[in-house]
Amino acid sequence: MKKGIIVAGFTGLGKTTLAKKYDNIIDLESSLYQWIYKNKMTFKEIENNKGKKERIANEEFPQNYINAILKARDKYDIVLTSMHWEVLEYFNKNDIDYYLVYPKLDSGDILKKRCIDRGNTEEWAQRIKDKVTLWYPKIKEYNIKNVIFIDKNEYLEDILIKMNLI
Repeated sequence: MKKGIIVAGFTGLGKTTLAKKYDNIIDLESSLYQWIYKNKMTFKEIENNKGKKERIANEEFPQNYINAILKARDKYDIVLTSMHWEVLEYFNKNDIDYYLVYPKLDSGDILKKRCIDRGNTEEWAQRIKDKVTLWYPKIKEYNIKNVIFIDKNEYLEDILIKMNLI
């Protein structure tokens, strides 16, 4: 049985939009696995809560997220995930193939704007902008073999089309 492709993507590259557009693609929002929410939340509420200190951590994370990703591969052609280093480390240690889609270093301002436009706080969006540069050296540290660097004006959909995956 063919397994779906895992694509881990940096924040603001269009994972959610892409999954809404294609039936064979799912975006597994990590917040739903990483935090415990007392009530069901809308997408906008989840985005607005990112970075807030009062959230309750889910002790099962990241294993619950990893399990959901691996299960989703049986149903979807492409499984989109957020970029959590401990998840990528698990994939590396267990020989699970995936692509990492990462923004080029000049993308910070555009990603910050995208985050604010979707409802994230200014403070959280600034941290995302800063992480573009801060996290770049970790790609080599984690020895990720399938890294795709995305131009600042591109979206994940553009890349997956170029790769003939959609």
